[in-house]
Amino acid sequence: MGGLERGHGAGPPDVLVVVMDCVRSSDFPGGAPDAPEMPFVSRLRSQSVVFPRAISVAPWTLPSHASLFTGIYPWEHGCHGRASLRLDPRYERIAQSLAARGYRTASFSGNPIISPLYGLADGFHLSEWGEWWEQVDRVRPRPSHVHQAVPGEPAPEVPILSFRDRSGRAIKTMMTRYPATLAVTDAAARRIVDPGRRRPGAMNPWIETDLEAWLRSQPADAPTFAFVNTVDAHEPYLRDPGDASSLGEWWRDMRIPQDVLALLAPETPPPAADLARLHALYRDAIARLDRRLERIVSLYQQAGRWDRTVFVLTSDHGQAFGENGMIWHGVRTDEEMLRIPLLLRLPHDELGGQAAEGWGSPMDVPATVARAAGLPTASPSSGVPLQDLVAAERPNVLLAAGDGTEWNRPFMEMLSPRRREELNLFSVAAYQGSIKIVVDAVSDAVQGLDLSARTPVPLPAGRLEDPALAPMVSAARAAAQRLMHPTASSGVSAAVDERLRSWGYG
Repeated sequence: MGGLERGHGAGPPDVLVVVMDCVRSSDFPGGAPDAPEMPFVSRLRSQSVVFPRAISVAPWTLPSHASLFTGIYPWEHGCHGRASLRLDPRYERIAQSLAARGYRTASFSGNPIISPLYGLADGFHLSEWGEWWEQVDRVRPRPSHVHQAVPGEPAPEVPILSFRDRSGRAIKTMMTRYPATLAVTDAAARRIVDPGRRRPGAMNPWIETDLEAWLRSQPADAPTFAFVNTVDAHEPYLRDPGDASSLGEWWRDMRIPQDVLALLAPETPPPAADLARLHALYRDAIARLDRRLERIVSLYQQAGRWDRTVFVLTSDHGQAFGENGMIWHGVRTDEEMLRIPLLLRLPHDELGGQAAEGWGSPMDVPATVARAAGLPTASPSSGVPLQDLVAAERPNVLLAAGDGTEWNRPFMEMLSPRRREELNLFSVAAYQGSIKIVVDAVSDAVQGLDLSARTPVPLPAGRLEDPALAPMVSAARAAAQRLMHPTASSGVSAAVDERLRSWGYG
């Protein structure tokens, strides 16, 4: 596969999980016929199990990652917009399970939500994460935050944003509302830092550098678990003036506002042509991820670890570009925000080249890694080892929840009553076979979709009375009840609220 060696390592496998933030399946190889070309990913697919049917259990970063690390649903761990926005320490994370069995663990995240501040770094010996300003300062050579875990010491508390941070956030909002300014600044900075333009232009360029240094520092016989989150496909989407065929073409792309409020608050959606341009910029960002993924894998090759590595490549949620009136992500259980890519590459390319039959999810990562490492699966677990879904349907219904946006009070206050009603939605989706059921968690209304065609087809009302669908409807309703009536406190601290909004959630 173009250099992926096939040596045989002994002992427990290394584990590498890479989340491509915001990447939806239709714009990834294997999705739509015109999906961006990614030569390395295409070769990797030939040595991996590919999951054509895969969803995230939530349409935004925080609950999705909480489920990825714990193997349980958002309404089970309580880390979502209706409950707590910090994952409770009583739920065991896969990093903790592996660390307890001798693994060296590290997290490298461009997204600041994947940090100790939200309870998402428990079990990692080393945690590095970016900050909102790295969306503006894209050539920053070092991570904004580094945390070395000390046994017995609690994770750091969430600090209130300083005056400088608040002022900077206002500048960032202005620059994303007028992205031409940000694009020119970014292009100038890149030419100063990298005049030969040898780098691929990735955000948070410290990720590969620090991952390489960390791998080199580990004993050869020590198993490792590394988690990586890349935000290259996360808005805002910039275009270098030098890459456009003309200044007019560049201006047509970079004149479109990209901040959340400007796009979501108006009752009239942006023009279809503008949304199509944003979608094209998004697809360009996904295509550029190919070189980054190849670089990450090459670090494992150079360290002599690749052949014994369990590698999961996935996303935490998708991204919408005007479909069903939605832009960006969060809130809803639409296909554009839930359907994501999912690849599992096992040591020695075991099971490689196959397309799985069952529905898979990042929530299945803990059970998958436990199976590969010979560890007991954490209990309770709603996840299923992905290895079991290669040749069989999932043994139970796969669910996902949209948890509204009411937690973000300042954002809600800036919306009209109509937009508030349209965006503050709560629903649970159930997937099984070729059917998707969606239950409105407030009205209890039920809708259904047939997913067997490329474009989902609504189920007729009479079909929803089919007894064969009753278990799906029942499972979705039970989850909706738990989503709307959480046992954890729904209070959101000012610090958490500020930091989530600084990243762009309102």
